[in-house]
Amino acid sequence: MKVYLTLLAGFFSLVSGQTNNAPVFDTLNTTGVDGDLRQRLVTTGVLESTPVGTILGTLQARVPGNPSVVITYGATSGQTLRVLSNGTVLLDRPLDREAASSTGNNLKVTFEAYYFSNQAKIFADTVITITVLDVNDEKPEFKNTPYNAEVPEDASIGYTLYSSILLIDLDVGYFSEVTLSCLVNTTNPETQESCDTFGLNTRQNSQGNYTGFVFLKRTLDYEVKRGYTMTLKAVDNPSRSGNNGVQLTSTVNILIEVVDRQDSPPRFLSTPITITVFENAINGTRVGAVTAQDGDEGSPRPIKIVNKDPNNLFYLSPAVPEPPANLLYNSTISVLKDIDRETQLARYDFEVEAIEMENGVETDQRVTTKVIVTILDEDDNSPTFQQSLYNISVLEMDSSSYVNSSATVPGLNMRVADPDDPSNAQFTISILSQPNPGLFSVTPTSATQQAQVTLIVNDVNQLDYEDVTKRTQQILILARDVNRPNERSSTATVIINLEDSNDNTPQFPQNEYTVFLRENRPVGTQIIQITGSDLDSGENGRLVYSLRGTGIEKFTVNPTTGQITLAQPLDYEDTPAYQLLFRAQDRGTPSREASASLTVTVLDYNDFGPVFNPDSYQTSVNEGETNILIPVIVKATDQESLDNITYVIVGGNTLDNAFSLHPRTGVLSLSRGLNYEETPDRKGYFRLIVQATDSDQPPQSSNTTVDVLVIDKNNHDPTFLQSFYTANISEGSPPGSFVKTVSATDQDFGSNGNISYSIWSGGLDHFTIDQRGQVTVSPGAALDVDNVRQYNILIHARDQGSPPRTGSATLQVTLRDSNNKDPFFSEQVYIGSVQETVSIGTSVLQVKANDTDSTKSLQYSIDRLSIIAKSSDGTQITTFYPYDYREAFEIEPTSGVIKVKNLLRRDSAAAIDFNVVVRDVNAENNKEQTARALVLITILGSADLTPYFAPPWTITNPSYYYTLPEELAIGTVTSTLIATDPKGPFSITNFQEVPEQNGGDLGDYFSVNQTSGQIKVNRRLDYESLNSKLIKFRVRAFSQDNQRSVDANITIQVQDINDNIPIFLQTKYTVTVAEDRVYPYQIASVFARDRDSGSYSEIEYSLSGQGHEKFMILPSGLLLISNGTVLDHETTPVYSLLLTAQDNPRALSSEVRQRSSVPLTIQVTDINDNPPKFSSAEYSFLTVESYDVNTNIGEVRAVDSDSGVNGDIVYTIVSVDPAPRTQEEDYFGISSESGMLYSKNSLRGASAKSPYRLVVQAQDLGTPVLVSTAVVHINVSSGQLDNGKPIWISPRFGDSNVVTIMNITENAEIGTVVIRALAMPRTPGASIEYSILSDNEDTTEFAIDKDTGIVTVARNRTLDREKQEIHDLILLATDTLNNTLQSTRLLSIKLQDMDDEDPSFKNCPNRQYDVPTETSVRESEPIGTLVYTARACDRDNAPYNTVQYSFHEDNSTYCYANITQSFKLDSATGEISTNKILDRESQSTYLICVKAKSPGRRRKRSLPSKQELEAQLLPLFTGDVLFILVTVSDVNDNKPTFSLTTDYTYIFSYPIKDNVYQLTARDPDIGDKGRVRYTITRCQYINTAKRRNITVFDAFRINNDDGQISVGFQSYTYFVGGYFELTIKGEDYLDSSMFSTYKLKVYIGEKSSQVRVVMNADPNRDQQKFVNDLEKELNRDSPNALYIPTDTRYHKTATGTSVNQIDICFFVVRNNRVVDSYDGSASLNEVQSILSSRGLGSPGPCEPSTTKSLEGWSSYWWVLVAFAIFMFVIILILIFAVIALYRDYENSMDAITKVELVR
Repeated sequence: MKVYLTLLAGFFSLVSGQTNNAPVFDTLNTTGVDGDLRQRLVTTGVLESTPVGTILGTLQARVPGNPSVVITYGATSGQTLRVLSNGTVLLDRPLDREAASSTGNNLKVTFEAYYFSNQAKIFADTVITITVLDVNDEKPEFKNTPYNAEVPEDASIGYTLYSSILLIDLDVGYFSEVTLSCLVNTTNPETQESCDTFGLNTRQNSQGNYTGFVFLKRTLDYEVKRGYTMTLKAVDNPSRSGNNGVQLTSTVNILIEVVDRQDSPPRFLSTPITITVFENAINGTRVGAVTAQDGDEGSPRPIKIVNKDPNNLFYLSPAVPEPPANLLYNSTISVLKDIDRETQLARYDFEVEAIEMENGVETDQRVTTKVIVTILDEDDNSPTFQQSLYNISVLEMDSSSYVNSSATVPGLNMRVADPDDPSNAQFTISILSQPNPGLFSVTPTSATQQAQVTLIVNDVNQLDYEDVTKRTQQILILARDVNRPNERSSTATVIINLEDSNDNTPQFPQNEYTVFLRENRPVGTQIIQITGSDLDSGENGRLVYSLRGTGIEKFTVNPTTGQITLAQPLDYEDTPAYQLLFRAQDRGTPSREASASLTVTVLDYNDFGPVFNPDSYQTSVNEGETNILIPVIVKATDQESLDNITYVIVGGNTLDNAFSLHPRTGVLSLSRGLNYEETPDRKGYFRLIVQATDSDQPPQSSNTTVDVLVIDKNNHDPTFLQSFYTANISEGSPPGSFVKTVSATDQDFGSNGNISYSIWSGGLDHFTIDQRGQVTVSPGAALDVDNVRQYNILIHARDQGSPPRTGSATLQVTLRDSNNKDPFFSEQVYIGSVQETVSIGTSVLQVKANDTDSTKSLQYSIDRLSIIAKSSDGTQITTFYPYDYREAFEIEPTSGVIKVKNLLRRDSAAAIDFNVVVRDVNAENNKEQTARALVLITILGSADLTPYFAPPWTITNPSYYYTLPEELAIGTVTSTLIATDPKGPFSITNFQEVPEQNGGDLGDYFSVNQTSGQIKVNRRLDYESLNSKLIKFRVRAFSQDNQRSVDANITIQVQDINDNIPIFLQTKYTVTVAEDRVYPYQIASVFARDRDSGSYSEIEYSLSGQGHEKFMILPSGLLLISNGTVLDHETTPVYSLLLTAQDNPRALSSEVRQRSSVPLTIQVTDINDNPPKFSSAEYSFLTVESYDVNTNIGEVRAVDSDSGVNGDIVYTIVSVDPAPRTQEEDYFGISSESGMLYSKNSLRGASAKSPYRLVVQAQDLGTPVLVSTAVVHINVSSGQLDNGKPIWISPRFGDSNVVTIMNITENAEIGTVVIRALAMPRTPGASIEYSILSDNEDTTEFAIDKDTGIVTVARNRTLDREKQEIHDLILLATDTLNNTLQSTRLLSIKLQDMDDEDPSFKNCPNRQYDVPTETSVRESEPIGTLVYTARACDRDNAPYNTVQYSFHEDNSTYCYANITQSFKLDSATGEISTNKILDRESQSTYLICVKAKSPGRRRKRSLPSKQELEAQLLPLFTGDVLFILVTVSDVNDNKPTFSLTTDYTYIFSYPIKDNVYQLTARDPDIGDKGRVRYTITRCQYINTAKRRNITVFDAFRINNDDGQISVGFQSYTYFVGGYFELTIKGEDYLDSSMFSTYKLKVYIGEKSSQVRVVMNADPNRDQQKFVNDLEKELNRDSPNALYIPTDTRYHKTATGTSVNQIDICFFVVRNNRVVDSYDGSASLNEVQSILSSRGLGSPGPCEPSTTKSLEGWSSYWWVLVAFAIFMFVIILILIFAVIALYRDYENSMDAITKVELVR
């Protein structure tokens, strides 16, 4: 062709005179087409899935010798490809490899290239065949369907049952490879069973052609399952090769039928067989029937039924077949002999046997079942008590231990029983007679068959042993049959003998007794007889009398009569009065006692009584302390007795006489701390009546009063009104909902009694509590009764004392269910089937949904959009015409029962699937609550006339499940079975209980009514005695023709009720515990059992009785000592308590709870836990060296409250100062028994070393030995009057002779008391004269009363702290009988500051102002330009030194008001700036007058002193003007105030100092009225990043007196990243209702988080002020950051310290947390302008880096970079060199190998 074209072209060229060559295709080979297109179309091929229009390549041709010719391209045959004129080749139609292969479609294409010359077409063409490549587009196809197979039930495993499965795939290669498997549908369990039963094998016949074989994998049973549907799944391309791994799948079903074989024994249609019969039924009465059939229904045999009744009570007729099928064989049961129910115990069992017959011969295929006969009862028995007489003894009861004063009678075990059937065994129980109508009642009042009778005391208060008529109670109880009350009844008598308990405390007619007895009365004188009474009897009411107190050895008391007699002579001078305690104690166990105070006043003779001066006294004392703040020395004078007067407190003292008065000196002291609460009527003070008596005969006395104010101390825990609170709320309660209000009280006062509440534990962050005690639901709470039904919340009540005290209570919050949860189906897929012939309304199945909400109301519906139907071959039906399968079924909205709605047609829809939706219509808050389940229903083609039971019974689950409580009355109908015969349909009226050989209702607890289907209780149900709590039996329902039947499996769950009381292992408990044991010491373990189950068997123990709160008992029965309990044998040696066990602790109020109680005796054994206690810490005695040896000097007295040898005391002298050097100087001895000090050697010369300081020890005889000591000062006089100097008592001092007091403010008024000085003379009969010994002019500011020693301010308002802060006074005490005997004491008085100084511009440190002070400012400067800063000084201390600035207006001094038009003044800083743009030409000078004053205070016009005022006013007194000086006395009318209300500070995570912050509040009142007490009322830790907000106790401490806050922890690392917010209260010292509060934020940071700025050192700069001003400016201009200065130091670098620069270190706070140094440095950069303006720079971390400085290397950085690059290049060269050498080595080795091979 090509040659032809060439010749033709040559010919034309010859003719035309030129050469016209044909086009030549550019090619890489000889195909005539360019190589790329050839490769694409022929060699590589084109995928059949290539889209139409895809460019496949480009044709290129040329004309030899004529390159300029334009060539056109085309295709001359076929429509597969399209060629554009420019040579582009595109796909023009879809490709199908399979279609081309089957039809032989020609895919050849002719390409053409041409051009025209002289109208002649010059062309060239070529033909190619396109290669079409396969893709996986053909899915495997099953052939020869449908598939059906049969398999005998006895086929062996591996048996091939079907081999005709043909499978074709038209693709090629791996696309035609197919795997065959059994498909499991997870929603259809039947598919899993099919795949487990049958297996598949596959054989490949050819490419894409396979045969499948089905074989048996496990044994079959026709009787279990008669057919299987197996789904086959074919998948191609199993290796997922090519085509992006696409796989195609096909499925097909194979129906496999199981063929029956003769291999099953006969079976009874119901087993066990249950029948009922009345006792004494007539012989021959038909009572039931037995039906049996062959288990192999495919080829059934005849059945023979044999009776195996051993007693021949019943007759069994021969079995006859039922027509027409003759499959069922029936035999009737009738009565053969007389039946007695009582003999047979209401039930009789016997067996029947079914035997298969073969040609009239019995085979070995047989089965046996049980016939259970229920024998019905007749009413012929009476209810009878267990015994006719009950005689019990009962301890009289404590009404405080019982709710509503009612209780059960313990120890009574009374039962009533009626052996009849429950329907005939109902009876009532009542009290026929009792001595006190209404006192007793009985429960239960009615019962069936049997009952445990409980006798209840309705009012335990009436069972009082002291009432003789109540000691014996006889109650007659009647039990009467309900059906035959007049014929069937019985009685029982209960005799209760009441025993006495020690429940009454002895009583006295009066609380106080006072007798007067002259001191000269002889021993044996009868003084007084005191008797008490006790309402108890016997030993419980027999009283023993005794005396307690100091001086009881002077008296004797008859323990039986109470007669008090004088035992020893009285000495008025020794003891003028005796304060005794008269005690009466009964002999009960535990004993009770009462006491009355007895005052025996010893009388003396005298004419003139002493006279007090002053006539009354006042002082105060801090609660709990013994130090009296203002010392009181009562003093009286007597013109006859001179100073020989004795003092005694005769009234107002505490019960234990805590106040003591020195009988000679009149010094008032305390032996113990006082409680605020014990003050009379809780008024806060004691009014002591002090009696002074002279020494004459007869003695005379007079009285005065001493008012002692007790300043409250925080010594009481807050106490809740209840220790246990309960609340019930809905689980859907929104945040903020009210739960409960708890309330606590505190016996303290003021802030000590102010209570705050907090939730300590148990709330799970779901509850909050406010300061009113109101508990609410917290924000974000997720209450869910299914997760937590009950919360036990521990609530703390904390007072605001220092330290605070805490009380606790438990709030039990029970959640009520609310409708807030979605319902859910018990199953996600429901599968059912129904015959297509059933009538409309037939129930198909029931879906069941549940909802944990108690108020749920569920409604069911069918989701119409979800309904799909499939034909019998599994194809989905897509049309609703002519049969609308969507209307086939409907669902009951409330029950979930799916019923047939319209006639079913299997040929139109063989399977219908749909979604069922359940909706809770009671959902709260309009929230939709739904759930879905899938329902699969198969339409069956043949009719099924098998009877069926009502739902929830189904064919797939033919069961009923009931839950019944135990102890139901016999005869109670538990349920009624309903069954239907579909043949009518008819309601079935023939029910029989089917006997079961193994199992069933073996105990015959239930019976089934043969006609009605009612299931009744047949025997007593006792949960505890049942071996199995599940009772299962089967009931069969027969059709009317008795040819068809259906079974229902009945399962009854017996549920426990709370019918058993807890029983203790012991009838009483007696335990001992030592008094030193504390919480959580385990005293003993008790245990009680409850035969009930579940929560009914859970036991909660409790204690009651006097003192029960001191002990606690855990749920395990472990008896512990309560937290905070202190046992004291001396106070309470025995606790007699009642131990109660109560079951069902989680019960609601309406539920039954049983309980029992036993006595618990806890004996507290004594230990030696009380050391001897001296009546005074110091004693002072005086003796004379001329007294005889063994002369008594004085007596020390100690008391030990322990008993026995633990309380016996021995006295010894431990040390003497000065110590004796010889035996003769050992002057003093002490009686080991009485504590009397005496001179054991001659005292001659002892006065030279006087006074002597003795340490006396009191030691008890207990184990371990406890001791205490007291100091005794003995002054030994030489007998002269000038032998000793006075002794200072007040002011006290420690190691130095200097006392500093700070209770005086400057400007104190004249007469203000500073302190009362007190010294004691050593000279008998002498007194002290006081004076101030000093020539110092300062001492004239103060004066001292020479008689009383009271130091006062001597000048009015002349004390000025700013001039002199500390005043030193030397106090001089002079003996009045010998003025040479003097003692001194240095008193240092430090004045407290007041706001009494005005700010001033004069005499300011480091600042002096000219008058006028000149400055300048340029005109035209912007508004706000700083002109000048005026700074005044205030010599007061903070916070009184704050200055406020303002413009001063005074026209006389040219200080004009219009200055504010041009300038403005910062009132806080004194900065003056421009208020407008100034113009020098308008006004060139301004006079600005600035006034400085204290903020918020008007300057008071102070009057001069009274002397100065008198001097000024006297010349002005002309008679017509009267000058009246009014002095305002102070009252406590001002509350303390803080200068600020909020502030902030910092501490490091590891504090480097204890003090954190100094707080000062000011109270302008004077003296104690102006004192301030500081307390921390709240300490909250807040971490906003972690959303943490918690209360942290004791994180900080505060000094109550000076307000100094200090750290409470050694480390705060846990709190880094947050801050503490403290609420501090400053309250009036005397009135806690007057207070102010202060908020302080304490930020926690690491030292490494500090940042710093650097400035040059300047010695003239006020460093602290500079830092303070910088802090204010930074924080003012930085709203997002807080800068807190932490340190100012010399500049630190890595190499050392620079003294030329200063570091100012800061903490930077952002978002309420200290940021690290990196972020802090960034914050400093944001305020660079402020830092620069103040000459500050180099912001960065405060702690310098420890790395050595790299300074000096910075200029050589490029050397390091160049060196690094050089090393990198060298490494690359080395790598390439190694690679090249390795390749040369390989090549050389290959060459050597080849040479060796040639050789």
